[in-house]
This record gives sequence, C-alpha cells and structure tokens, in this order.
Amino acid sequence: MNNKEENSCKTDRVEDQKYEPIKPLKASGKAPVLVEIICERVHCVLYDYAIHTVDMIVEIFGDLVEIETVIRQGDRENAQRFLDLCKKAGKMLPVPTILINGEVAFTSVPHPSELEAAIETILVQKGISRKQ
Repeated sequence: MNNKEENSCKTDRVEDQKYEPIKPLKASGKAPVLVEIICERVHCVLYDYAIHTVDMIVEIFGDLVEIETVIRQGDRENAQRFLDLCKKAGKMLPVPTILINGEVAFTSVPHPSELEAAIETILVQKGISRKQ
C-alpha cells in the first residue's frame, strides 16, 4: 500500500451501511401519553441525548406512549407548536424541554427513572395499567 492510500479516508462500507442520523418523530395521536421533546434542531447533542433517554423509557410502555419532536428551527408547523407550548407555559421553554401530554415535565434531560415515574404517574391518573 502506498502512502497516499494509507492516509485516505475511504472505507470499504457500502452506501446502505452508512450511519443513519436520527430523524424527527411525529406521533399518530393514538397513544394515551404523548412525550414531546423540544430541540433546537435535529442533530444537536442535547436532542440526541434527550431522544435516546426518552426512547429507552418509552420502549418499556409499548404502545401506551408516543414521542414527537418539536424543532424550534424546523418548519412552520414546528415553530407554531413551539410558540403554542411556550404560551401555555407562560415563558420561553429551554432546549431540551420534555413535555408529557402538553405539560412541561422536565426542562433538562431527566434520569431515566424520573422519566419512567412521570409517565407511570400519568398512566395511573388515566386509570391505565402498564403492560409488563
């Protein structure tokens, strides 16, 4: 191998094996619990940290919980949702904010057990038991 090849950034991976970035999530509205994550844009570090934490916990609840992202620097629909949530909260919401059923639950990424307990509380209030 010559020096030029040794310093090359090329890989032997095929196109479909490359890293797939996290995509914004849109809920169907069918689950009794909606977890929304406010982020600046989809590939910021805080969003990645928040979405991974939320994904890990929501998985426990199955189809009882859906996730939706609210991207402050997204399209018009996202910007309007962000402004509506801020108006309801009475203040500008920081990034990342996690809301459960439209109510501010966390203004930073919570410990997974805190998020699980918050979702469980909402389900209990609605008289729904978690699928084990």
